[in-house]
Amino acid sequence: MKKSMMVGLIIFIALGLATGYYFLSYAPHQAAVTKFEDVVKDLNEKNKEVEDQIAEAEKVIENNEEPLDSKTLEELKSTIKDSKDSLRKIPDIEKQTEQIEKQIEELSQPLDYSETKKNLSDKQTHYQNSILQLKQITNPSSSFIEERLKEIESITGVQSVTEDNDPNKKLNKQGGYTASVYFVDNQVTESVEGSDIVQKGNDVGGNIEVYKTKEDAEKRNTYISAFDGTALNPGSHYVYGTVLIRTSHHLTGTQQKELTEKIYNKLIELK
Repeated sequence: MKKSMMVGLIIFIALGLATGYYFLSYAPHQAAVTKFEDVVKDLNEKNKEVEDQIAEAEKVIENNEEPLDSKTLEELKSTIKDSKDSLRKIPDIEKQTEQIEKQIEELSQPLDYSETKKNLSDKQTHYQNSILQLKQITNPSSSFIEERLKEIESITGVQSVTEDNDPNKKLNKQGGYTASVYFVDNQVTESVEGSDIVQKGNDVGGNIEVYKTKEDAEKRNTYISAFDGTALNPGSHYVYGTVLIRTSHHLTGTQQKELTEKIYNKLIELK
């Protein structure tokens, strides 16, 4: 009888210990592990949204396309790095329940990636737009040049040269321009001789010369520079992309600068 009671007591104590272990140790630990996994799953989903944007931006960079403004590429690269650094890191799960609960608390802190995603999107757009802008001033067509010049208020007439009326005989020739568009600007008040805009030439307003390469445009610009300050004053002349923008010597320095800027801004304007 005593032996049976002793066995029963031992079993009772064992069951009590097992029950205590389960409810006081095992169950809380498993609950913490499950909670940790849920928190990590949610965090991974949030991180993935940013990671996908980063991957897209990196793919754009890998195309190795040149932007008009090189700063847009550097800013995008910098933003990608900052975005990666902003991701909340997920640690390996601890062994002790108390430490796991501490990890859960840290990982569950409020997290908002909206500013990171917006900044990344904006910088990528700026870079891609800059690529498009450079393309617009890289060997554009004469019709494109005419269209944009007509949008400038002070320009009252445009005319593209042909191989028959080209005064420089350089259209479509090796090293020559692929398009040349003369224009009239109403800020020029001097009388300029000629039966049409091409014959009146650069003096009546200005001229846009388009080349296949930037090197060809720079070479032409260097040639024109030789006449600066001489009786054959060529007016102002600046290269952007493969485009040479010229303005009349009859304009003041300020007028030349402002007109050049207006033309340049119109040529790179995205629509």
